Amino acid sequence: MKKSRVYTRKRLALHWILLALVFLLVVNQLLGVCLLLPIQAAHRSADLQGIGRAHLVERRWEPEWRATGLLYLMGNENAIFITDTHLGPLGWETERGAAVDCTGDAPLYVGQYDAAYEDRMVNCYFGRIDDPAVERIELKIRAEPFDQANPEFYCLTVEREAFIKQGDHTFFWIMEALPWKRNSEWVYGYPIVLTYDARGNMVTEFNTISNT
Repeated sequence: MKKSRVYTRKRLALHWILLALVFLLVVNQLLGVCLLLPIQAAHRSADLQGIGRAHLVERRWEPEWRATGLLYLMGNENAIFITDTHLGPLGWETERGAAVDCTGDAPLYVGQYDAAYEDRMVNCYFGRIDDPAVERIELKIRAEPFDQANPEFYCLTVEREAFIKQGDHTFFWIMEALPWKRNSEWVYGYPIVLTYDARGNMVTEFNTISNT
């Protein structure tokens, strides 16, 4: 009898554990909470943006911004997408994301995304390169006082060695960790995007970032 009671208790415990797992999976799928993996949160964010099924291009961890913060660059034939995830009280969560439509015939598609936490932020410039002649990308960011008297520029550059090749597509991703509050007397505009070929000749130039 004693062995039987122990066996029954074990089966009962296993029964409740299985019910809890089933409940967790139902909540996970229907409500999008209690997500067990960060990639689940990234896919949910892509779904909310209307991207559809997207594959992982690259994942990055930036501990200077957030201890459990992970950023995901994803894409498919029609769009590229970036989002951030973090581990919260109810599992992995995501705040929002940024997507760029890639259904045209442009040589380069570029987007921008930033995420803040406490006194730090990450600023991401990302894109898909459809012109094989592009060897270097330069982002010339204008930072100027509100009176626009003395504009200044700073540049971010990515070389071909840092391009991300996946399947038939090539991507880039520049990420910088910054203080949340930059100089409040200055305004930072969208960058001018310049691309160059292997000889240093300019291939394309964009005055603004296309970001949806």
